Amino acid sequence: MRRFNFILPCIALLACTNDLDRVAAVELPASAADRVTRDVEYYYSDSGHVINRLRAGQIEEYTTEQEQRTEISGGVELVFFDRSGLQGSVLTARRGRIWPDRQRMQVIEQVVFVNAKGERLETEELTWSQDSGRVHTTRPVKIIRSSDILYGQGLDAAEDFSSYTIRKPTGSLLVEREDEIPSDDAADR
Repeated sequence: MRRFNFILPCIALLACTNDLDRVAAVELPASAADRVTRDVEYYYSDSGHVINRLRAGQIEEYTTEQEQRTEISGGVELVFFDRSGLQGSVLTARRGRIWPDRQRMQVIEQVVFVNAKGERLETEELTWSQDSGRVHTTRPVKIIRSSDILYGQGLDAAEDFSSYTIRKPTGSLLVEREDEIPSDDAADR
């Protein structure tokens, strides 16, 4: 019985060893991500105040000598918070890419950006330049407001989509009487 008690632990120890040569032989391709994270939620703050929240299905971070980048897939949601911490604008897309060294984020496929006023931008590509606090695209855009829909080829906007300029605009626009610009004839009366 004693011999059995001694042999069993020895067999268990031998069965649990790792072949370090086999472990070292596992190689990842050079193009593989350095880090992969799923079901991600990141908060970004400035001076102790949360300014953005990023949610994504998957984030792959790449660090190469040529370029540092982050690939986002499985859905992207970027929320902008105002100075009092209330949720403001919300940007969503299917995929995205971040270049931290250039302070740029690009989102693509089914991009929707809704601002605090409820105005909704729809496009297929949008780039956020964090250093300038601006978003822009050269792709076709559609902006849905309470009483009208605007179309254009390109857009420049504040990073929270609170103000914007549509390039090559088309569509009809409802102008309220108090928003009208007086004509020269009306000013002479």
